[in-house]
Amino acid sequence: MKKVLHVGILFLLIFGLFNVGPMSKAFALSYDGSNPVSTGCANDAVTKSYSYISDSHDNVYGKVELKWSAKCKTSWGKITLYHAAPYDNGAYYANAVVYSYTSSGTYRTRYTCGSSGGNGAIMKGQTSCYTAQVYNGAGYIAKAKGYINWDIASGTTGWY
Repeated sequence: MKKVLHVGILFLLIFGLFNVGPMSKAFALSYDGSNPVSTGCANDAVTKSYSYISDSHDNVYGKVELKWSAKCKTSWGKITLYHAAPYDNGAYYANAVVYSYTSSGTYRTRYTCGSSGGNGAIMKGQTSCYTAQVYNGAGYIAKAKGYINWDIASGTTGWY
């Protein structure tokens, strides 16, 4: 009886390990398009890469960051301008976008500050925005781009 019990426990442990991986990945992918602040993912966020947002004359307007949460295994883009947006001409002044690819280089998805899950593109008087988040655990990579509308200036982070 004791031997049967040990075999049963061993079976449950092995079966449980096989089920944890796919369920965890599916759960993590459910973060795609969600808000990093309301999900709590922003609580442990670190900057994995950044770039200055500059124009062709080397004028620097701000920076874009690729943020990452170890707890959630997610990334998102954040743009911070050095001065409040002076105008918006009826559209946004600046925006950020986060791109998600598989590690093998296949495009997966992208989100902007204006996407559901972001906090809205930068309008007149504002200085920052962040995108919705993408899953960025094993098998995936991400990068972020920040830009001033009408192709005035831009910057792109490295991959992480």
